[in-house]
Amino acid sequence: MDLFEPISDEQLDLALQLKGLVQDVVQKHPELRLFCNDWTYVRYLRARSWDLSRAHKMMVGTLHWRLETRPQEIVWAQVEQEAETGKTFVSPYPDKEGRPVVVMRPRNQNTRDEKEQVMFLIYCLEHASRLADEQRVGKMTWLLDFVGYSIRNAPAVRTSLTVLNTLQNHYPERLGQAVCYHAPSLFSMTWKAVCPFIDAVTKKKIAFVVKGPQEEPEMSSRFHLEHVESCMGGRYPGLLFQLDDYRQRMQVEDAAVANSIRMLQVHGGSASSASDHSDASSGTHCGRSPSPLAMVG
Repeated sequence: MDLFEPISDEQLDLALQLKGLVQDVVQKHPELRLFCNDWTYVRYLRARSWDLSRAHKMMVGTLHWRLETRPQEIVWAQVEQEAETGKTFVSPYPDKEGRPVVVMRPRNQNTRDEKEQVMFLIYCLEHASRLADEQRVGKMTWLLDFVGYSIRNAPAVRTSLTVLNTLQNHYPERLGQAVCYHAPSLFSMTWKAVCPFIDAVTKKKIAFVVKGPQEEPEMSSRFHLEHVESCMGGRYPGLLFQLDDYRQRMQVEDAAVANSIRMLQVHGGSASSASDHSDASSGTHCGRSPSPLAMVG
């Protein structure tokens, strides 16, 4: 089975039903076939407590959002200005659970256009989500470095709410943990504004690491400290974000996504088959076993 962890027979049956309910729209669009791997249906069902009707409604909303927003078509050239300071990037190293780590540094904020900022974050989420699926962990970690946080670089509450809405509605069950490093008292204003809109499950995934004797144990329990920069209590020599290297990584990823969609357009088939071709061309192919979900449609 092409699932990241075992599920019960009843849950598998629900996943099959959910796939059947959306297959008409999914099969019409190569980009949706690429998005809908087997674990996608499990994520949406889990996000709605295995209620098929609610999961179906949620997933239909995401499919329409993806057709409208087309996040898979965002490429590096569109976001480089947002990315160039390293305010948000996907670390080259995973956390201790094997999850990709999205590092966020508000102090490096360099723009004011809310639409461009949200598009850039979606670009990062797409990349981290693909890595999470390639590594078969399904989730990502957010590491928010609040050193240097101030009212000048704090995101607008409206932007924070837009991001929260996007994450909860269109990237369900993607967040494994969010680690807030040295969040200052100033952040409490933003936290109080958005906290009522965060669901209870997500709240439990948010941890605050404060200065003191527990700082290193808190960080080392979640991350390999040799993969964390010294500004966050780690032992990595230098900076994880290097613009030239990161640009190259993202452009390779952009090309792989475009190639996968192109193969689905030309040859049809499933997302896993297109991903296999893309992985093979980039040297990251991992063997997969057949899934009952692949038999639907």
